[in-house]
Amino acid sequence: MDNTKNTPDYKPNPMGRAAIAYAILTGVALLLLNGLDKPLEVYGAKGLGQLLTATDPTVAIFWGVSAGLAMVVLSELLTRYTSWGRAISRMLKRLVGHLHPADILLLALLSSVGEELIFRGLVLPYIGLASSSVIFGLLHFLPRKGLWVWSIWASCAGYLLGILALYTGGLLAPIIAHFTVNLIGLYTIKVRRQ
Repeated sequence: MDNTKNTPDYKPNPMGRAAIAYAILTGVALLLLNGLDKPLEVYGAKGLGQLLTATDPTVAIFWGVSAGLAMVVLSELLTRYTSWGRAISRMLKRLVGHLHPADILLLALLSSVGEELIFRGLVLPYIGLASSSVIFGLLHFLPRKGLWVWSIWASCAGYLLGILALYTGGLLAPIIAHFTVNLIGLYTIKVRRQ
């Protein structure tokens, strides 16, 4: 019998549940995207492959990395110079600070792909850039005193990710930007002293 859960220093790893949830989200989004014409029309893509990679993948990679790094820098400044930024960092440290670097990589990859397929791939073409960004922000809402600002930050990030998708004609740029933010942000949270 395994008594690992009964040891005093046992911390359940949420990665299993998160990985399954994001894998299901990604699979459902890909199935839906494969059967819909509107996302292809909005992005000017000739098929699912082009929608996922963009009209010019090199341009998408450049803008994805650039936007991701810009959001990382802004996020770090907000963490250092605002009380709500520090509070969010402390909360995230409790939630994900114990993750192994491989788990951080997996979580950053799965969340960026899944969320971008849903929000920029499926939601944006049907309800528009502003509305999809607000919904993205609301789904990042933290129901704790003073942390509601995170929802506004996520809405702004969602707007930028939507602009990237529309400008590059596909989902590669926002996926890369989102991945960059999540990977660097999660790793920074792990190593930061509170």
